[in-house]
Amino acid sequence: MRRRQVLALGVGLVALTAGCGDGPARSRLASATLPMMVPGPAGGDCDRVAQALKAVAERNALVGGVQVLNRPAHAVLTEFTRARHLKQVLMAEPQLVGTVRTVRQEGAFAGTTPLARLCGEWEVLVVPVTSRLKSFAAFADAMRRDPAKLAVAGRGEGGVDHVLYGMLAQSLGVDARTLRYVGYPTTQEAVAALADGRVVAALASHTGVRDRIRAGQLHVLAVSSPDRITGVEAPTLLECDVHLYCADWRGLIGPGGLGDDDRAALIGLCHEVAESGRWRELCARNGWTPLYLEGEDFRQWLRVESARLSRALGELGLRV
Repeated sequence: MRRRQVLALGVGLVALTAGCGDGPARSRLASATLPMMVPGPAGGDCDRVAQALKAVAERNALVGGVQVLNRPAHAVLTEFTRARHLKQVLMAEPQLVGTVRTVRQEGAFAGTTPLARLCGEWEVLVVPVTSRLKSFAAFADAMRRDPAKLAVAGRGEGGVDHVLYGMLAQSLGVDARTLRYVGYPTTQEAVAALADGRVVAALASHTGVRDRIRAGQLHVLAVSSPDRITGVEAPTLLECDVHLYCADWRGLIGPGGLGDDDRAALIGLCHEVAESGRWRELCARNGWTPLYLEGEDFRQWLRVESARLSRALGELGLRV
């Protein structure tokens, strides 16, 4: 069977260089407190990015203050789109697409104003170093033979790990509904399941498992980045003839009905954060890859990616 080409989260990975934070727009936020809704608990993956953005924006006096409001991931997008507050923003991530259980013609982020994509984490497919699956080719063969027997762990159902597994199946000609995916609340729990033999492989962000990789506890079969990850001796999926790359991205969106001046000010804030040395330092420290994309380009990218993720969720049987 000819493999279908699947490109996930891959449009516009090159950062824009044009700025849009002029003096008047910037001054609109200089003394304001900006509420930012964040999916998941304090200390979670999305919250860490939000706290980094808050730290840079406040340190550089780009805004009077940022108020981080943690919300349950399954409900935050609905709450945000229904809110009447026109001065708040939402930290967006791929998992939010899975919280919209019915297809929206305008996309999962309908009713919002996309501002900027900020950064992302690349995914890795890992097995224990003692695994009989020594290469991605061996893993792919096992998936084709009996996908229901190949238990793979990752974070919760419908999240980026699960969606990536479904896209892998699609690319390899396997019915995604036959996959055996075991979702856990955290990467640490997924890796624990891998260690005690409850699953044979796991999908995770590179950052979440890099210490175990360095310690020689996990073997990486493939990485989801377009280029190899420094320090990881593993091929990209593209090198394995799987036409797919995927990042667990983070971006900022505003409410629907946002005025042009407020939109320009918020995009200017994102741009100045992304251009700051402190932000680049925090990205390097946390294993985040800068993936800056702003304004109309981000809006178009988000619409396309939302549709792709929605299709993948449908093929997994999670879209009703």
